[in-house]
Amino acid sequence: MYRPFRAVLFAGLVALAAAGSTHGGDQAAPQWGIAKPVSNDGRLSVMTYNIKGLPWPIVSDRRAALTAIADRLALLRQSGRQPHIILLQEAFTPEAAQIAARAGYRHVAQGPDVAHRSTAAAQGADQSHLAQARWDRGEAIGKQLSSGLQILSDYPITRIDRMAFPDFACAGFDCLANKGVLIAHISVPGFDRPVSIVNTHLNARKAAGVAIDRSQRAFTRQVDLVTQFVAAHVPAGQPLILGGDMNIGQDRLRAHIFFTRFAQADMRFIAPELDGARRALAQSAWASDAIRRDLTSTRARAKDWLFARGAGDRPLKVVAAHVPFGSEPDSQPLSDHFGYVVDYSLRSGVDLARSGRAGAVS
Repeated sequence: MYRPFRAVLFAGLVALAAAGSTHGGDQAAPQWGIAKPVSNDGRLSVMTYNIKGLPWPIVSDRRAALTAIADRLALLRQSGRQPHIILLQEAFTPEAAQIAARAGYRHVAQGPDVAHRSTAAAQGADQSHLAQARWDRGEAIGKQLSSGLQILSDYPITRIDRMAFPDFACAGFDCLANKGVLIAHISVPGFDRPVSIVNTHLNARKAAGVAIDRSQRAFTRQVDLVTQFVAAHVPAGQPLILGGDMNIGQDRLRAHIFFTRFAQADMRFIAPELDGARRALAQSAWASDAIRRDLTSTRARAKDWLFARGAGDRPLKVVAAHVPFGSEPDSQPLSDHFGYVVDYSLRSGVDLARSGRAGAVS
């Protein structure tokens, strides 16, 4: 099919699908049942998961898979093994919006909705980026979907901060969704101050449908904006967990940009070797070979990351990891990403000087 026509058709399908997708700000999840009291026993478990909650007809009907994700989380809750906090990406549809309620999460933060706009000012190079926008690749035709970001929590959310990426910080088909940053400040037992949870989904590379240098520029601007936004909304020394779909992959330039920018922002705990999945593999903090294989696959793909610090700039200690949504023994995975959980100890941190500094992605 002629590529520009295919792109326009895709944009039209997004607009059609968006009519039935979910947007909106804060919401309290409706309750499907009485949630059990939550005890963390000195641990905080956090999951990141891109659930591929895109609406039909952009992708095949995802309702069954999204329902299965919610039901599995509910089963984990019944046995007291649910993640305390979940970072979701691509939660666009009504079925995706119901995951929190079906799984028993009482506290939900939504990322930027379709109408949210950034107040960031365009610089000189940003104007040039805007002037070269390609409408046949989804640029400069308006947002058709929300950010797709959600944070689900067993613990009370005391404040929410959100930012949408401006038009000069997106490229290609990614511009159709109002991607950005979501911060939920959460009252977690064991901490004497709120824990700030940051969820984001950065611009795709080749899948954006534009020249690589254009998608790279959008990625760079997004990383700049994320670091500035986090620094402005999370006090120095406050416990902080950052995760999401970073879309770094095996691109060395993206890895250098991402980790250098956070180091320059004095968030040194955001380093490749301090990612939750990588630390779990290095410490053999997994319970089965299947978990090890799925964590290894996640590490190799290098898109989904988790970083955590406690007091000051000391990374939280990783004590365990598991993959509730990884390879399936008898069927296809429930998403094109794996959803993995890292258990952090609330009692001790990692000496950053002994753990190393930011380096290349392994």
